[in-house]
Amino acid sequence: MHVVGDLVGKEVVDSSGDRVGEVKDVEIVKGKQQVKSLIIKEGGAATKIGMGEKKVIPCNQVDAIGEKVMLK
Repeated sequence: MHVVGDLVGKEVVDSSGDRVGEVKDVEIVKGKQQVKSLIIKEGGAATKIGMGEKKVIPCNQVDAIGEKVMLK
């Protein structure tokens, strides 16, 4: 499984189901092939013009990963 390739581009939603953004990159624990955190580009109107803010989400804040990434 290519974790980075599988996660990049997935929509990220909060516990209410509201869109938070999209996974842009993944931080890996060096030498362990374990995800440390997700780097997301926040959603909203600013994203449409390329000005969405990047945010780092620690792995312990992720509740589930399927078609979307669900945060706790």
